[in-house]
Amino acid sequence: GIYAFPACDIQWDFNRMSVAFLTIYPMGISQSYQNTEVTLLDHSAEIFKTLHYLASLMHSIKNPLGTRDNPARICRDLLNCERKVSDGKYWIDPNLGCTSDAIEVFCNFSAGGQTCLAPLTVAKLEFGIGKVQMNFLHLLSSEAIHTITIHCLNTHIWGTNWTETQKTSLRFKGWNGYLFQTNKVLEPIVVKDECKIQDGSWHKTQFLFHTPDPNQLPIVEIEKFPHLKAGEQHYIESGLVCFL
Repeated sequence: GIYAFPACDIQWDFNRMSVAFLTIYPMGISQSYQNTEVTLLDHSAEIFKTLHYLASLMHSIKNPLGTRDNPARICRDLLNCERKVSDGKYWIDPNLGCTSDAIEVFCNFSAGGQTCLAPLTVAKLEFGIGKVQMNFLHLLSSEAIHTITIHCLNTHIWGTNWTETQKTSLRFKGWNGYLFQTNKVLEPIVVKDECKIQDGSWHKTQFLFHTPDPNQLPIVEIEKFPHLKAGEQHYIESGLVCFL
């Protein structure tokens, strides 16, 4: 089932539910099991056992632990619950279906409860999360941020004026297919650009993608790398992609 309300805002009165359930249920039982007290007691025990299970289930949803067996929807749900939490790794299940598709993430509570996904390897833009879970994570978030660093040796990979753009114009494809590129509406923030230094040493250019549309991240592909000549090299390093 899809769980679409805040994990810590649910109020359930299981005592009332128990009374209502037991008021209705014995009416049907009495027709078939008149004068069968033992059977009626057995059914009552089963009813209470079921109600106890439901109460425990709802309590775990209201107060997730962030474990594999009791994941939260997103990190912010853990921050909203009445217990102290610290930055670290936790388990989430954005669609709150079967926990078999729960994923381990880094929760940055210092930044307001960010849910951060680490790439499978820093050299690849893959995050080990399925489309369904990612879609739910997008729906539950209001902003996203992703950092990517390009390490380069004698390779200029970013241009800011027209002439440079024709020669060096990387394009970054987001999760929803939109492109981030220089001098466009969607343009990454260039934190540092040292790759323009071509002195035979390794340098790096760092890009920051910060958007109020979570569907745009993570970056899943980088296009239009320059053709390498002798003595030129580059490789990418993906940071965490974080949602809030």
